[in-house]
Amino acid sequence: MSSQPRFTVAIPTYNRRGSFLPEAIQGVLQQSFGDFELIVSDNGSTDGTDAYVRSLTDPRIRYIRHDQTMPAGEHFSAVAKEAVGEFLILHQDDDLLHKNFLKRANAAFLANPVAVMYGSPIWRQAHGHGYHSRLMRPREGHDDMAIIRDDQIVFDGNYAAIQFFDPIRHFLHPTLAVSNSALVAIGGFDPGANFQTDLVTQARLLFKGPLIYDPRPGGVSRVHPSNFMRTKGRHFRKMFFHNSYVELILAFEKAGVPWQPLLDEYLSRLSDKEVLACLFEWTYYRAPLELQKIGFTALHRKSGKRYHRQCLTKLGPRNLLRYWSSHWSTAPETSWSIEP
Repeated sequence: MSSQPRFTVAIPTYNRRGSFLPEAIQGVLQQSFGDFELIVSDNGSTDGTDAYVRSLTDPRIRYIRHDQTMPAGEHFSAVAKEAVGEFLILHQDDDLLHKNFLKRANAAFLANPVAVMYGSPIWRQAHGHGYHSRLMRPREGHDDMAIIRDDQIVFDGNYAAIQFFDPIRHFLHPTLAVSNSALVAIGGFDPGANFQTDLVTQARLLFKGPLIYDPRPGGVSRVHPSNFMRTKGRHFRKMFFHNSYVELILAFEKAGVPWQPLLDEYLSRLSDKEVLACLFEWTYYRAPLELQKIGFTALHRKSGKRYHRQCLTKLGPRNLLRYWSSHWSTAPETSWSIEP
């Protein structure tokens, strides 16, 4: 490893010593590209995580312990500040990286030095599932041949960020690497965004430069009963996704990026079924009304005479009622509080 490693892979962890953490660490140490440091940031674990990590002899490992357990946003912010690599990968402690992920990311950044982010799809480890996300849609259209050619696509940062409004995520931690200098320039991860800190920070980064998108799977997202969102009730999930849309819109507006025309352009490249899937989520989670209106306009443009039938059969009366109640409501649209 050089004095400044090419990559920092940071694993924030809490009480996963006996389950997923050892494999997550081994997946990083087995990377085919070796110029990296691995930070294991222990958020006050009580299961022997400290003894286990300290027993590992690889000199690339750096262990940091926080005696007081922090909220997710604060922990992400803290571990990102410890990174010294040129590029940072935040690695969930229950997921896995493909052995060539760092090798691919390094080649992509060498070929595109102005890019601020490299991302790829993640495989979802659950019976009957494949990709956790559908592939990103470039402006010139999707080409299945790009997958078997291993083509990488460079996206304008703003157009890449607008796709975060799509409820189907195109990439997730740990299958994205970000420029550490760009992250520092925007002030790091925003701990004030609560559980939305990763999504909001990714958008703010993309306002500063392009995304390199690799259609090859970059890792595995493990599905298990202790997944964060699986431990939360329906009320929490509704507040979480509502707030995600509110915080994203606020990030675009603070940056002076006109999100409405960009989103309309993106929706114009989806099928009517894909627009319906977006609308279902936006109405169910009571996303800001302006976001819902853009979705209904896009669906009407695509569906024509089938518009009303699709709204009734695919969105359902309840979601339509949610939309109309929001439409006529005079209450301000603000984020709702989520307690850690």
